Amino acid sequence: MFADQALSELWAHGGVRCVVVAQGHRVEVELRNANGTAFLRKSAPNRQAAVNEAEYLRLLLRARDRVHPPPGLKPFALVIEDDRDSCDALAEALRISGMRAFGCRSGSEGIALARELTPDLIVLDYRLPDVNGAEVCRLLRGDPATAGIPIVAVTASPEFLREEACGPDAVLTKPCEIDTLMAAARLFVRHMPAPDVSSW
Repeated sequence: MFADQALSELWAHGGVRCVVVAQGHRVEVELRNANGTAFLRKSAPNRQAAVNEAEYLRLLLRARDRVHPPPGLKPFALVIEDDRDSCDALAEALRISGMRAFGCRSGSEGIALARELTPDLIVLDYRLPDVNGAEVCRLLRGDPATAGIPIVAVTASPEFLREEACGPDAVLTKPCEIDTLMAAARLFVRHMPAPDVSSW
């Protein structure tokens, strides 16, 4: 039984290990760097769902150097937002628009995830608990591996991002209509499939 296994490794790719951790009745998929620090956690209701999430992450890592995802693989969006409800809502809107989306709630996690997985789009808040959104944007723009990733800021503090001239491709102000976010995503990620309206 999986409940008897507190930790199991599913795969390793370069310096990244993917492990599944039992958390009571739920399961978490973790991506860990070379020193064992988790930089991404994704909850799943059961082991099979966790294995599916892990496989998708493995495919993303293998595809990181490709300009477009392989046929059938939806583009990947990273949401960096510290408020759990806002993070979930933004990620769900991106899924409806035809993308796969993962959320993280700190700037440092977002930077690590962007460097490891090279998403097709980053949605970023300004107010984060560790590194503010402007600094996240600046660090990603300064890294050749992430400099070309479209960054859409969705924030209640748009003036700070504009004043710091940190280089987001678009700045949307909270509260942001879902249709507006979808339009921005489609503007920057041109190989998106049709919206998945069945998932509402």
